[in-house]
Amino acid sequence: MTAIWAQKYDKILPLLKNTGFWQKVTFSRLQQKLLKSYLGHLLLKLDNRRLIMDIENIKGTNYFSELTGVRAIAVYLVYLHHTNPFHAETFGPFLNRLVKEFHIGVSIFFVLSGFLIALKYFDQSNQKNWFKKYMQNRIARVYPMYFLITTVSFLALLIQNKQGEHSLMVYLMNISFLRGFFDDLKFTLVGQGWSLTVEELFYIAAPLLFLLLKKRKWFVLLLPLSLILTGCLLVEIFNGIDFYGFFSNYSFMFIYTFFGRCFEFFCGIALALYFKDQITKEKKGSEFTSVGLAIMILLVVTMSSLGAQGQSGMQHVFGIAINNFLLPVSIALFFYGLMREKTLLKKILSSPLFITMGKASYTFYLIHVGFFYMLIHDHFTTNYVLIFLGLNLIALLLWYFVEEPANKVIRKL
Repeated sequence: MTAIWAQKYDKILPLLKNTGFWQKVTFSRLQQKLLKSYLGHLLLKLDNRRLIMDIENIKGTNYFSELTGVRAIAVYLVYLHHTNPFHAETFGPFLNRLVKEFHIGVSIFFVLSGFLIALKYFDQSNQKNWFKKYMQNRIARVYPMYFLITTVSFLALLIQNKQGEHSLMVYLMNISFLRGFFDDLKFTLVGQGWSLTVEELFYIAAPLLFLLLKKRKWFVLLLPLSLILTGCLLVEIFNGIDFYGFFSNYSFMFIYTFFGRCFEFFCGIALALYFKDQITKEKKGSEFTSVGLAIMILLVVTMSSLGAQGQSGMQHVFGIAINNFLLPVSIALFFYGLMREKTLLKKILSSPLFITMGKASYTFYLIHVGFFYMLIHDHFTTNYVLIFLGLNLIALLLWYFVEEPANKVIRKL
């Protein structure tokens, strides 16, 4: 019987050692023996497999199915923002302006990136040679599909004799992610890809940010302020220089660059730092989920009231403030509720359908406007629903046959 206890204890010990609780206490040899005996006895009485799953949930895993489902919602919000079918003449100005604010899907992605990267890599940043593997994983996740879609878009324009508008220089600026620093180039080729420059700069900066945050946790407030001030300094230096709009104005800096959008990532990081040390198990109720979602809706409605005719509220200074600084807090609150509370929404987002579409969301994001959209629209159908379904089908095929295999190959190099 003692041998069985020891086997079960040895199986569960590594899981316990990764929890925030274990790292904060020290056990004497006698206490370890007593704990070993107690846990072994407990594991014999309970379903061992179920208890291990509970402890894994307590320590926090790096995968949350409900957040994968959120990715699908976020990318569909962006799609609605870009293709807004709710014309003011037919559906009224309120709904039309509301859908214009569905760019918040990008904010959801930024907060989610900050959370997941910090949750997975914050504690690993002390390990030897971790940075190489970290960057390899980031490149594997983002670059293959981006390179493919960007190249296809460039070749399509080349065939249409539009290479003067989209020259080789522009192509190189795109595949290197540098175009996101230039106001005049931000929408070239894969227009929505400007946000990947923001993401990549966060990936590069994250190891240094984690190093600083380990020294002082309150840097989670100081660091975004420092980055924003750096962005303002760049605008002051370059706003009078005509070079493809490189940090040419404050609107560009706050809406389209990491320096202006960094607080969204830091909200995700702060959530991860708080979440990873929690040992509270999933509970019934929907307080955090409901409050976070309600605030998000309220802020979106507020932004929609700020936009001038035909424009998003993000073009207004208060709209930028809401989107970049208030909305991320409500998104983080919503995420916390999704992960900790048993709700119908969590069940829906964790369903196989939403998980599958969430996994293909990155590819969908890259193709939802541009070459593939025009291909379906111009040659197959102009029906809005059929175009949406067609883009989802293409995204799923590219994800399954291109994105996932390429991801696995690069990670193994």
